[in-house]
Amino acid sequence: MTTLRSTRPAMAVLAALAVTIGALESIPFPALPLLQRELGLDPAQAGLLSTTLIITSAITMPIVAKIADDRGGRRTLLVLTWCIVAGAVLSAFATTFPVILLGQFLQGLGGGVLPVSFVLARQLFKDTPVAIGVLTGLFTVGSGLGVLAAGPLADAFSRQWMFLLPALVVAAVAIVAPVALPGPWQVRRTRLDWPGGVLLALALATLMLALFLAPQEPLTALMLLALTVAFGLGWVAVERRAEHPLVDLGVLRSVWRASLTAGALGASYSATYFLVPQLLSGFGATASEISLYLFPTVLVAVVVGPLSGVFARRAGTRTAMAAGLTLTAAGTLFVAGWHEVPWQIAVGMLVTLGLGVGTASTATYTAAISSAGERDTGVAAATCGIARAIGAALGVQVAAALLTGGASFRLGFVLAAVVAVAPLALLRGIRSPENRFGATLTQG
Repeated sequence: MTTLRSTRPAMAVLAALAVTIGALESIPFPALPLLQRELGLDPAQAGLLSTTLIITSAITMPIVAKIADDRGGRRTLLVLTWCIVAGAVLSAFATTFPVILLGQFLQGLGGGVLPVSFVLARQLFKDTPVAIGVLTGLFTVGSGLGVLAAGPLADAFSRQWMFLLPALVVAAVAIVAPVALPGPWQVRRTRLDWPGGVLLALALATLMLALFLAPQEPLTALMLLALTVAFGLGWVAVERRAEHPLVDLGVLRSVWRASLTAGALGASYSATYFLVPQLLSGFGATASEISLYLFPTVLVAVVVGPLSGVFARRAGTRTAMAAGLTLTAAGTLFVAGWHEVPWQIAVGMLVTLGLGVGTASTATYTAAISSAGERDTGVAAATCGIARAIGAALGVQVAAALLTGGASFRLGFVLAAVVAVAPLALLRGIRSPENRFGATLTQG
């Protein structure tokens, strides 16, 4: 039986990865103007660079999660860490657009770290909701730290260190992980459904590209959406006939409510995250000052992550989801009504991102993982992750379109709040998972 002592190093490894991967995913956004200048990127190349990591993450997440479910999370995590290190090093020393694009592609594999970590958390920790809360909270913290640290690191040293510092942390974790992570457990040796994986990857790639191209090239986006539908239908047909499908369609039936909730949450918070810096810049705030206004949100997320897991366990997952969604909407509505001075915006973001999103995210992942069952933990988490990524892409595009069209910030925040509370209607169909999590697994 896995003991408390043996799980502490494992949690340290997973926690370090959650923070670092979150940082690596968010670093390119504040650094994009700098990368454009140093690499001579035109706007189209900059746009592709900013989306490559997100698209790669969405494409590979279900495949990586399925491999972790079938072949073991420990081995999968070790492979992912070294891919991420290679991608970060390539991004750091790239002098041409194709090289940094390849680096971001390899870094995009890091999107699979969170669902794979959930697979290991379910195997290692008896109190799975708390473990999920810690990891999701730390991932959020890492995202905030990436935004905060990218500029100062580039200014104080060079752009290389924006990527090298997290890469060193991931490399250290990769060296320690074989000792810190117990295992191996007995795993299924099934044949991977590569035709289904390719079709799902193509469907997700065309969908994400359509979302990002919609404002500039609507006709191209429509063509890509048509391809998405075709690939999606082909994927469903293949999965129905596959002996060992990549994603059991029964799993989708059990997690669709949680996935829609994750998508709505992603759309709401990403729209808010896009609008707030624009609003603060209107007060004359610099990039560093904007980071300082958002820093308290990161500190609150450190505390909320683990506490939200405890709250979900004691109050019930549905209650935690409802509380998180309501807080997200309340903070956004606060900013919609009061944004005459920067501190009001900071308070609203504290409630929205610090309290609301952290609580809702933990409860949503917990609900999905418990509904799917132990053998599909990674796929269930990946399904929520994909939905959240798609929602985030939609949220940013809608917010940008509103500002471009001359709409007020107030309208954007109100719409984000409405989207946040929309999933409340789905919560009645979500079962409390407290009795679905089994005891810690015995090692094989």
